[in-house]
Amino acid sequence: MSFGILYRIKKKNANLIINLLRELRNGKESEKIPKFLFEEYNQTLDKIKEQKTKIEKSTEELKEYKKELELTYNALLIKSTQLENSNHMLERKIENLSNLNSISRAALSVLKVEKIINIIIDAYFVLTGVKRISLYLWENGTLINKKRKGGIKFDGEVSFSMNEIKNFARKDYQKIYADLSKGFYVNSEEIVMTYPLNVKGKELGVFYIIEDKNKLSYIDEETISALVIQISIAINNAQIYRDLLIKERISQELEVAAKIQRQIIPKDIDKICGLEIANYFEPAKEIGGDYYDYTILDDNSFSLTIADVSGKGVPAAFLLALGRSILKTLTIIGDGKPEDELNKLNRIIFPDLSEDMFITMFHSKYLRDERTLYYSNAGHNPIIIYRANTDEIELHNVKGVAIGFIEDYKYKSGQLKLYKGDLVLFYTDGLTEATNVENKLFGIENVKNIMNKNKEKSAIEVKNEILQSVKSFQGDAEQEDDLTFVVLKVIE
Repeated sequence: MSFGILYRIKKKNANLIINLLRELRNGKESEKIPKFLFEEYNQTLDKIKEQKTKIEKSTEELKEYKKELELTYNALLIKSTQLENSNHMLERKIENLSNLNSISRAALSVLKVEKIINIIIDAYFVLTGVKRISLYLWENGTLINKKRKGGIKFDGEVSFSMNEIKNFARKDYQKIYADLSKGFYVNSEEIVMTYPLNVKGKELGVFYIIEDKNKLSYIDEETISALVIQISIAINNAQIYRDLLIKERISQELEVAAKIQRQIIPKDIDKICGLEIANYFEPAKEIGGDYYDYTILDDNSFSLTIADVSGKGVPAAFLLALGRSILKTLTIIGDGKPEDELNKLNRIIFPDLSEDMFITMFHSKYLRDERTLYYSNAGHNPIIIYRANTDEIELHNVKGVAIGFIEDYKYKSGQLKLYKGDLVLFYTDGLTEATNVENKLFGIENVKNIMNKNKEKSAIEVKNEILQSVKSFQGDAEQEDDLTFVVLKVIE
């Protein structure tokens, strides 16, 4: 075979092989395969199919992996967003806690309720941005509006007696707060939120916030609730401090009043103008409304007054001091008639007395050379006398209204002779109206019996017998009124 023929055969076969490979590459299978290529062609075809299957499988796996990657990425993106939001909320909480701490220190360092309210109200607006705020506090049974901010015009209040308040339960307060909240004007997109202010069961008041329904966040509500606790504690502390100041002021006033009273009560006089004198004074509280007074006019005469001033404390002490000073002046410079001195005393102090201020008073003068006790009475108890010559007990009195009741009232006069051995008792109603544990009165009959049984004793002994009997009668009962009395005994 010539070289040319061989070349043509090889070239033809080569072209055939190239075409077959091209078809395989394009995914086509040829049906006419030369015998000398049949086996190799099928082997190559099987390998191509196998590779194709593997590639298709790998492609599917890649697709699944891509989906998993996408899901993982989306999950990580969600988690990242959640973490970012959580971090933002945490930052806000930390910031709010810091602000709350500062506000708490500021509020708790202030001891005036008004300043505390201003601090807290401003804090609410800064930290939460709420639209409108109204704060109420309880004062003597009345729920009073103390502060409004943000254009609230409603400031209604409710009031109850202290007896009603004592019986209120938590649900009663909640109903009161809910009913009051209905008075606020709100539109359809707003809501009134109610936050009671209380500390350990003590109701202080209520806090109202008006805001858009969809505006407040969880953080804002947390902040509001925390601030409610802070304002409750701060207001409670301020009220306790205020009460302590009031008690301290009252204590100081009582100390002043007690000092005034100690200065007013005269020093003991054992004997004067042929009389033995014994006296006793014990106020029921720190300061009493009773007083007695002696005025020595000369060797032949002296004045004795016993009185009971309305009220207690500093007002009573000043009225007592005023009445005593004026009467003592009138007694020293007057004409010696007790009724005239009471007339002048009443005219002088009447314009300065309120309706609930008055003085009951038994005012007397004893003239030794006449053995006569002249007296006048301004609504006070009668004097009790034991008569030695008749061995009888007598009551002596003239009618008259208390000092301060009627401006131009004319007081009456009375007089009685005293003899050796006679006993005379001046007293306030704290003696006869002393009560025991059964709430029974000591009474005037007991006083008469004591004087009669001890008629032979000295003035100071009679005083001690009266005092011992009253204390024994009272037992464990609390002394409710001042106990004041003066005993005279004629010894010449």
